[in-house]
Amino acid sequence: MKTQQETCYLFGASGHAKVVIDIIEREGRYVIGGLFDDNHILWGQEVFGYKVIGGLAALDGHEMKMIIAIGHNDIRHRVSRILSDRGVDFGRALHPSASVSRGVVIGHGTVVMASAVINADTTIGEHVIINTAASVDHDCAVGNLTHIAPGVRLCGGVTVGERTLIGAGAVIIPNIRIGSDVTVGAGATVINDVPDGVTVVGIPARMKKIT
Repeated sequence: MKTQQETCYLFGASGHAKVVIDIIEREGRYVIGGLFDDNHILWGQEVFGYKVIGGLAALDGHEMKMIIAIGHNDIRHRVSRILSDRGVDFGRALHPSASVSRGVVIGHGTVVMASAVINADTTIGEHVIINTAASVDHDCAVGNLTHIAPGVRLCGGVTVGERTLIGAGAVIIPNIRIGSDVTVGAGATVINDVPDGVTVVGIPARMKKIT
């Protein structure tokens, strides 16, 4: 007997939303009820056949399941706080081609994209993006609202704080701790712990000086 699908809405109607729509359709857990976005220019338009209903004001008085389809950490954070205050129930989206091992915990609102790998006993927080073909190895911890960009390699035992961006193709060696509100530049190799609130770039990764 086929399980009835829940209806899920997306907040965000730009490029990132297109990828999330594709994941939801392929996974088959939810039926997409529509999209919301604060950009009024998008209201009434369609993304892959799904209508952009309106902005935050259009949510008033409605109970719904939702995924925030916004790639930018700060905006995703702001929207998540507003929606949480309104009692929104957040879903998850996992692409069928992603490999998620035993003992993995994935928080509400998180999206795991095509060909991503999450290995044993790793914890992924809420509203996290594990982007295309990224790998998160055993015993890692990724904080809320962090974005692990395409092709990133987190080796075993890595800890990443909240609202951090690990740029495309970056490599983090085993047992490194990366703080919150950090940006790791694309292609960087991180071999030392990184404190909160800094940007690191290069091979090996070093703090970027503000000029």
